[in-house]
Amino acid sequence: MSMTSIEPAHRAVPASEGEREQMEAAFRAALEQLPENTGFPHDARELARPLFEVGWISGVRTGHTGPALADVPLPPHTFGTALSNLTAALRADSGPSIGQLVSYHGSQECCHGRYWVTRIERVLDRRGRESVLYRLSEYRNGAFVTALTGVHAWSITALPQHWQ
Repeated sequence: MSMTSIEPAHRAVPASEGEREQMEAAFRAALEQLPENTGFPHDARELARPLFEVGWISGVRTGHTGPALADVPLPPHTFGTALSNLTAALRADSGPSIGQLVSYHGSQECCHGRYWVTRIERVLDRRGRESVLYRLSEYRNGAFVTALTGVHAWSITALPQHWQ
């Protein structure tokens, strides 16, 4: 036996069509258990799908999906919590959105205050790194008036209000 050759005891096998079909049915069932109007974005659901697939197929292969197959579903809050955590992570990574109220606390102290995000621009610097810049506006006399442009994400804090 050679010490330089490390071979796994079992060969990796991709998910079978049957395992994928079971996983899809279980994923749909989990989504259907969520209360109506939970509002989880499509992106969060698509991030959850591969994690669910890994867990489900691992369970199928180890024989631990019996209760799930026997109509003993998870409590709705279990799956809902996982999706809400993904949703929060998506929102935290993406920063404020267009039409969202933000608090500006950047280098222009005379302009500190609350503004609406009216434009988001993604630009590349000389090294090819992406930078996100915001246009902030005030709403006056029925129209948005630009107050600040080229604002960096670290200069603003997103507030929970969105333009209605």
